[in-house]
This record gives sequence, structure tokens and C-alpha cells, in this order.
Amino acid sequence: MTKVFLIGDNEQLVSELSSLIKDKCEITDELTDEVEIIFELTNFGDEMKFKIIDFIQEKNSKATIVSASLCITALKQCEALKEPERLAGGAFYPGFASAGAVELSRTSFTSDDRFLAAKQLFESCGKEVIESPDRPGMTAMRIIAMIINEAYMVLQEGTSNAKDIDTAMKLGTNYPYGPIEWSERLGPELVYAILKSMYDEFGEDRYRITPLLKEKSIESSIGQ
Repeated sequence: MTKVFLIGDNEQLVSELSSLIKDKCEITDELTDEVEIIFELTNFGDEMKFKIIDFIQEKNSKATIVSASLCITALKQCEALKEPERLAGGAFYPGFASAGAVELSRTSFTSDDRFLAAKQLFESCGKEVIESPDRPGMTAMRIIAMIINEAYMVLQEGTSNAKDIDTAMKLGTNYPYGPIEWSERLGPELVYAILKSMYDEFGEDRYRITPLLKEKSIESSIGQ
């Protein structure tokens, strides 16, 4: 079986991914050169992300790396790698393992065989794999983060309350969660980090973060 190593600062993502792939590969607790696929599950925080990438390079120079890239693009991560061809990006967020599809991205450096190794592992777990652009938020989370941001603007303006916003969106659009509820499931810090990355990347006002959402992100960070 394929030897896999999981690492990152988000215990929920590590747990979700471990449960998803445990029957299709051998998950090891030690990072050696025998490991064939490494999942790095840190979504935001450049210092922590690149510290872990340095650790991976020190311990293993061969494995395919599938790294969380919702907030820090795969291409930016490639700058820290001696072998950038072995890295692909992944859209990993709380609840991703229960979705029907997994988003992966590649850079101009990512080799076809590395991308295929990651793709086939998820397909073996019954997931459809969508190749998304290597951009902040990728596809689904980019759209969801913008919906959440707009919902917090409505809430901040006092146009509606959180319960009514969620009810209107669930009943009116058949969304599984309302946008405020979605932000709580994903974590305000992740939503904020995705939007900030999008704003930094594109510099457009439509990605400007609602002050109330920024406050919720700070409160969530302090409360941990």
C-alpha cells in the first residue's frame, strides 16, 4: 500500500483526511524517505506553513506533496522547495471529506505523475477530483467566502439578523447551510484568510473584508 504522512496545524483536517484515506493507504507517524505522499494541511500563516515545508524537505526528498493552498498558493509554496515539481495544491477545509468532490491544483512546475498520484488516491476513496486554478480560494471556497462576506455586510448594516439571513439562503437557494452558519463551520479565521489572500492577489474592492467578519476572526483567534 502507498505510504502516506499527514502533517499540519489543523487537527480537524488531519483527522478528516486520515478517516477518508485510511483504508486505501498506509498512514505512517514517521516521515522518512519511504513515504510516497505527504499531505500538508496548514491553510494560513506563512511562518508555520514554510516552517513545515522546510521540515518536509529535510526529512523527505522524494514524496509527492499535496499541500493546502486555499490561502497560500501552490506556486508561492514552490519557492521554498528544491523540487517544485513534486508539489500540488489542495482545497482542504473543515467538512471537505464529506463532500462529493475534492479540488486539486497544479503549478507550471507540477509533474503529471505527481498530480496523478494525488488524483488517483482521492478517486480510490470515491471522490470526484476537480482540477482548479492555483488561485486563493480555488473554486468553491472562493465563491463561498464571498457569499459569507456579503452576509456579514448585511448583518453589520442591520438589514437582517443572523438567523433570518441563514433561513433566507437555505430556503431560497437550497444551500445546505446559511452563510453565517457556514462561517462558523469553516471558522471565521479561515474565511478571513481566504478573502485577504484574494484581496492581496487581485486588489479589487469586491474582495474587501467586512469589518464585522474581521472582528469575528480576531475573536475566534483570541478564543482558541
